[in-house]
Amino acid sequence: MTITASQVSRAHNLKITTADVHDNVDKSIMAQDPFTNTKSYLAFLTLQYYFLKDVSALYTHPELKKYIDDLSSRQRLAMLEQDFADLSTPLPQIYLVPCINNNTDFATALGWLYVVEGSKVGAAMLGKQVQAKLNYNAEHGGRYLTGPGAGRGSAWRNLIQAIDNMELTKTQETALIEGARQAFSRFQNFLTHVYP
Repeated sequence: MTITASQVSRAHNLKITTADVHDNVDKSIMAQDPFTNTKSYLAFLTLQYYFLKDVSALYTHPELKKYIDDLSSRQRLAMLEQDFADLSTPLPQIYLVPCINNNTDFATALGWLYVVEGSKVGAAMLGKQVQAKLNYNAEHGGRYLTGPGAGRGSAWRNLIQAIDNMELTKTQETALIEGARQAFSRFQNFLTHVYP
């Protein structure tokens, strides 16, 4: 049996079923006051780097590519790496084997992608704080958060629409939610590592 988008907004259901872990992540990050100074900002960038490096295979996932035309261009890792270079800081050493690869189950990978892409929406607000407090911007030190600003909202809406319009089995629906929750939990693990 397939579940179609006409019954309920899948994206809305994802938001509801991940609200608790999402809220924990947001509160944990902001509790660190990541834009107080360059040192605290670099800790924040380190956290982001661990996570984006961990999920980089999402952007080459063969099944996701079939549904999301601009998948590879959505990757932000290069901008983040340039921020480290701008701030004359070496890239953090990866310490965990990635959970995601090109063979990850489609629905699970889609759940992870929902979380990673959703983080771009909040990045716009954080980018304004980086500019105001530390004077880093899309040309130097703040590329990951502040650029590219144009089209960020429409890219998110396009992804949500794609997720809502897919036909998934009940098993895949469950895997989608579980994948999203796994992504938030994984991010929380990195957060605990960066801010022990």
